[in-house]
Amino acid sequence: MTDKAPPASIGLTSPGAMLKAAREELKLSEREAADRLHWMPGYVAIIERDEYSVLLRPSFAKGYVKAFGRLVKLDEKELMAAFETVEERDDIGSVTSEKTTPTELPPHKTGRGIVVGLCSLFLLFAVLWWLQGNFS
Repeated sequence: MTDKAPPASIGLTSPGAMLKAAREELKLSEREAADRLHWMPGYVAIIERDEYSVLLRPSFAKGYVKAFGRLVKLDEKELMAAFETVEERDDIGSVTSEKTTPTELPPHKTGRGIVVGLCSLFLLFAVLWWLQGNFS
């Protein structure tokens, strides 16, 4: 990095702060970074704020941070060490694992709409069969 980037020891201990400083040093806007990474527009800001639980897939946060780090040419070991401290503090993966356990998913119900739809479909076939017999 050049002299413009503040060293990590000055308080850029979070991966988001490190990534933001590196992105700004490269003079990339959030939108440009998102476009280069093929991310949804708000993801760069979310990663830079270390708000991984807001992502659609919080369990993929580590991969997002790695990809962003490669884009802005940060040292991966230093970045991952910072990420692990944030992960330990916030327990990023727990949000997703709690939501996706099979025992906690609501039971599937056959709704009234499905029954009505099947009856309507049967009635339609019966009418078409009757019409075909009468006009043939």
